[in-house]
Amino acid sequence: MGRTFVEVEVENYDDVVLRESGVSPDKAVRKARLKALVDTGSALLCLHRRDIEELGLHLARTAKVRTGNGPVERPIYRAAQITILGRQYLGEVMEVPGDLPALVGYIPLENLDLVVDPKSNKVTPNPESGGGYTLDMI
Repeated sequence: MGRTFVEVEVENYDDVVLRESGVSPDKAVRKARLKALVDTGSALLCLHRRDIEELGLHLARTAKVRTGNGPVERPIYRAAQITILGRQYLGEVMEVPGDLPALVGYIPLENLDLVVDPKSNKVTPNPESGGGYTLDMI
């Protein structure tokens, strides 16, 4: 089994709100397009500090995170608009150390109704949803 990467577009949600309210032009929205490793053992979208700073995301809090090397404190940043395969999700972003790739965790995948196909190493819409977009609430 190989590693699965997916293209992710991340936008500063504060900038998106200003654009949608007509206050700022589209070009004022800070955004990044990157390839991220899909890691179903991680919870959030995880980005490097340089990407977080370029996006202008604001620190929300720090959280204790369990890792293979033991517990560590990690910064969690306020909402970003995350787009994968044309589906959008509003979620928090966690900072990942520079020696790791950007990561897409299970919360964005579940909210976007996407699954990992381990045979093809691709992220696809959930086939159980019939190609639609379904959230499980049970």
